[in-house]
Amino acid sequence: MKVLYDHQIFEHQRIGGVSRYFAEIISHLPADVEADVSVQYAFNEYLKGLNVPFKWRDQLISYYSFLPNIDFKGKKRLYSFLERKFPERYPDYYKINQIKTIEKLQKGDFDIFHPTFFGGYYLEHLKGKPYVLTVHDMIIELYPEFINSPGFIQRKKKLVDNAAHIIAVSENTKRDIINVFGTSADKISVTYHASSLVDGGSKPQNLPEKYLLYVGDRRLGYKNFNFFISSIQPLLLVDKDLYVVCTGDHFTPEEYSYFEALGIKGQLKIIFVDDTELLGLYKSAQMFIYPSYYEGFGIPILEAFQAECPVVLSNTSCFPEVAGEAGVYFDSKSPQQLRAAVLSLLNDKEYKQEMIRKGKLRLQDFSWQKSALQTVEIYKKVLSKI
Repeated sequence: MKVLYDHQIFEHQRIGGVSRYFAEIISHLPADVEADVSVQYAFNEYLKGLNVPFKWRDQLISYYSFLPNIDFKGKKRLYSFLERKFPERYPDYYKINQIKTIEKLQKGDFDIFHPTFFGGYYLEHLKGKPYVLTVHDMIIELYPEFINSPGFIQRKKKLVDNAAHIIAVSENTKRDIINVFGTSADKISVTYHASSLVDGGSKPQNLPEKYLLYVGDRRLGYKNFNFFISSIQPLLLVDKDLYVVCTGDHFTPEEYSYFEALGIKGQLKIIFVDDTELLGLYKSAQMFIYPSYYEGFGIPILEAFQAECPVVLSNTSCFPEVAGEAGVYFDSKSPQQLRAAVLSLLNDKEYKQEMIRKGKLRLQDFSWQKSALQTVEIYKKVLSKI
């Protein structure tokens, strides 16, 4: 069996959960399944481990190397203008990758196509070959107040409707696809994610002695970050040795103003980590907090379990499905419940160790090898119907 994967997500993300998912599935495919990853130029970190022949875009003239130390409003528009005006000097690498993928689609030297994102450029080039589509979440459809993109939703629904089969990353996401798009349950299979953490034997420098860990984006409203900070503010005011450590982008001036108004500005830190330090970051934390209203799966839950870090998380969306009895839950709109959950782990060492033990057990239910084999079974099921 030969599976063609396209370039899309490896263009959109340097790092990130969706590109990590595809890289892990591809790298864990059994020997009798050949993967063809249609990427000519990319800047995705995970591609490096896939033995895929591609050129690293930062070494070329691209937006990512264009005025690298200067950031200003309109920078992307300027680069887009240069691409159009001087295409030989400023190539459109996304278009180049897409043309390469279309050529492979038209040649037809594959059994099944698995696009990596929701650009529908390929529909007119499949020539009867089936495609499988992975849906990681339905956030845009369910929370338009946070991300309003009706055009994306229409395109996504069209791709879901035309796919031979849909992979959902949780039963919760499967239900959402059925409820929002009206897709038949028989057309959707669930394959879970897993943890990709490696033990690099190190942890970031200058970590506080005692901290709560928050991982990921803070800006999107459904992530519930401001609620998390305001909810634990009383705990930080009482215990000046307790910090919140976040990963991701630098704090914005607005965030600093918010922290200062709460009287806790000095107790929040941004830490930048690579893959070799992430496990150490979890391992040194008192606990990992996941306050989101909604996630498609929640890989950081499994990362925390792997690092023997207890998890406090909201009782919504897929979280109970993923964490099971290994999570300490709270109502995503109850600051009292969140504080109580945090205090239960801070004040009761036996309870904390029990939750760590449960997390290690729960982690055994998830592996990328298992996910890859389930994905191959879906491919076979689709091909058997042709």
